[in-house]
Order: sequence, then structure tokens, then C-alpha cells
Amino acid sequence: MKVNKLLVLVLGLVFIHAACGSNNETEANEGEGIETIRFVDTGAEGMEELSREFGPFKDALAEATGKEIEFFSISNRTAATTAMEFGQVDLVLTGPGEYVTMKSAIDVKGVVGITRPGYRSVIAVPADSDIQSMEDLKGKTIAMKDVGSTSGHVAPAGMLIDAGIDPNNDVETLMLGETFVEAFKAGETDAVAFSLSRYNELVEEWGEDNVRVLAESEDLPNDLFVASEDLSEEQVEELRQQMMDNQGKLLESMLVTGEHDHYTESEFVTVDDKQYDDLRKIYEELGIEVE
Repeated sequence: MKVNKLLVLVLGLVFIHAACGSNNETEANEGEGIETIRFVDTGAEGMEELSREFGPFKDALAEATGKEIEFFSISNRTAATTAMEFGQVDLVLTGPGEYVTMKSAIDVKGVVGITRPGYRSVIAVPADSDIQSMEDLKGKTIAMKDVGSTSGHVAPAGMLIDAGIDPNNDVETLMLGETFVEAFKAGETDAVAFSLSRYNELVEEWGEDNVRVLAESEDLPNDLFVASEDLSEEQVEELRQQMMDNQGKLLESMLVTGEHDHYTESEFVTVDDKQYDDLRKIYEELGIEVE
């Protein structure tokens, strides 16, 4: 009996010490700020791709914040939400479509937005196609990128809806990942949906006589950096100010690798959550629940 009492006493002291330590760490974290920022981009799958595309940015962000920056590897664009939900990631660079689904699942905090002049979606067809209007797409196949991709899925779906076409029933949408443009070029689909910049790249490599724009969307909302709900408002504000103050160097570092030319004329701006409401409505039309 004495042994059991002693064991209970020891375990109780250990628990109290651990709890105090946890509280102290939380208070220190809120008062002094985080020492390490774990970062991921929803468009970079795997550590190798993330390191290749964001190595210079990692260094620039470390210099701007005075903190250690660590990469976190994900296998697909939706995995970032799970990683953030379980406290594995502090900062995520994401597109508008992914942000909407992420925000509906967890209370992420917008840090800064990244403007993208000319950021629009395009639905294109072969130049000699009989498809002359959006209505002609009924019964046809459309190559798209990934579920949740703003310019390669969500916005084009909205364009179909605006034209009176049900994306779930009136057309066959094929989510083909990075092969979606090649599938279109090979004649495996009747149309393709992607960003205006991706369309211009296709024209440059394939020739303007081979492809034409069927429809073009309005300007899309900004990409943005979002912070984990575990970060305090003070920590997010500090990070926001550091990024805004050093945006020239940070944006320049994102262009070094040649993987993010779409940010050539970009700048950091304040995040306005209401700008993403139209995308939320499209998700609702598609039957995908987001708050």
C-alpha cells in the first residue's frame, strides 16, 4: 500500500511539472514569439520540389524574420490542411481555391496576399474545333488540373455554371494533374481549362494557329500566405509586418528559380476574406461544402 501511495505521489508531481512546463512554454510562445517557422507551398509536392522551388525564399524569409525556416513535405495540395490542423505547419502559401477549403476546415489566419496581374482562367479549344460557344461544350470532355485548383478547376467550373452548364452532368471533366495540357494537345479531350499565363505558354510552344480561347474569366482573387490557428494574433501581426517590410527581397527570391514567373509583377497586400466569397459560391454549386 505504501508503494502504491508513493507511486501515485510521484506520478502526480510529474503531471503537475509537465502541465506547468506546458503552460510556461505556451506563455513564452505567445510572449516572445516562435523560434522556427515550418513552411509549405500547396503546389509543391514532396521535399525535393519544395526545396528546388523555394530554397532562395527560405533564406530570404529567415533573414526577414530572424527565425529558422523549416520545409514541411506534403504529397498533394489538400495535405497542407491536415498538416496545419495537426500543428505540423506554421505558414502555408496557397491559392485562392485551396484557401477557401482550408478556411472552412480550420481557422487559419491570412498573413499577406500576393497580387497576380492578369490572373484569370481560360477555357480553350483546338483552333479547328466545331465548338464555337460555351453552350457547345455540353456532352464534351474538358481537361482540368486538380480538384481545388483555382484556375484549373474552381473558376472554370464557375464559368460553366454561368453559361448554364452543369459541370457535374453536362460535361465530362477529367482531372489529369500535370498531364492535362499534354492530353489536350494529343486530342484526348475537346477542351482544356487553365490560367491565362498557362494558355500563353501553350501558344508559345504549340503555335497560335493550333488553339483558341473559348471563354475567359474575370480576375481571380489573390494567392496568399496563411498562418496556423495556433499562432497568436500578435505573432501573425509580427510576421505580417516583417513580410510587408521585406516584400521586395522576398518576392525577388521567389523568382530566382524560374518556377514562379507568375509573380513577376506581384506585390504583397492585406488579405480581405470577402474577396473569396465568389469561390465559396462555386463550391456550393458543385456540391462541395465550405463555410
